Amino acid sequence: MASTIYSSKDNSKDNNPHRSHIPRLNIDAAMASQPPSAPPSPKPNPNNSNGSTPPKSKDPGKDTYRLLSHNEWVQFCRGVGVFMDDESEEVIRPTSTLWPPKGFRDGLYRDVLTEKTKFTYYFHSVDIVSWLLMLLQIAMGAVLTALGSVPSKNGTAITTIAAVNTCVGGILALLHNSGLPARYRADRNEFYKLEEHIKSIVDTALVPVDQDINAALAGCYEKFRHARQTVQNNIPASYTTSPTNDKAPNAGISKVIEPKK
Repeated sequence: MASTIYSSKDNSKDNNPHRSHIPRLNIDAAMASQPPSAPPSPKPNPNNSNGSTPPKSKDPGKDTYRLLSHNEWVQFCRGVGVFMDDESEEVIRPTSTLWPPKGFRDGLYRDVLTEKTKFTYYFHSVDIVSWLLMLLQIAMGAVLTALGSVPSKNGTAITTIAAVNTCVGGILALLHNSGLPARYRADRNEFYKLEEHIKSIVDTALVPVDQDINAALAGCYEKFRHARQTVQNNIPASYTTSPTNDKAPNAGISKVIEPKK
């Protein structure tokens, strides 16, 4: 008698009435059939339309300097006027305490020393006068207090001292409202900074790496002009004009319009 062998796989297919007839998806085949995804596009750079990285700005605290050649150093020293004459290369140093510009030839360095010395004398003179007036006012106030306690029929002395005290107070108020003597000290410091700038180049022969000798000389003269303009702008009750452009009107127009024939 022949025996019949039943397969469990076949029985599961035939005997499961609830089996779904939806075909199973092959996930690996579906993923393989998808086209490869494109790489993400880089984000646009708002500072650069080409998408390249902009160059980093130079750090102002890390300026580099270069050493002037001998010819450039001689040209700079002659330009600012620190040589004894046109044929010598000996640098002149201030030898007079009362008047430091003494012995210097006409030039930028002598003008700087003259302005600095002038405002130094102005500052010390007004400062000494201010202190003397303040001490005098204190002394007269004490005298008035002492005379007020003494019985006297004649008040001429008290009136005179009070009038002088009032004048002294008015002078001190005028100096204070004018910004003196602090304004003269600030004016002196403007030219002192320029003097130190010139001395640093003369003594070390170092200038910024992006400057040539002409730019270094022009920078010194520009600093001197700026210092004098600063002093003029800080004078009380002075009339300051607005900055104007040195270029003539329509200087940028290069095309000439010819009249029609």
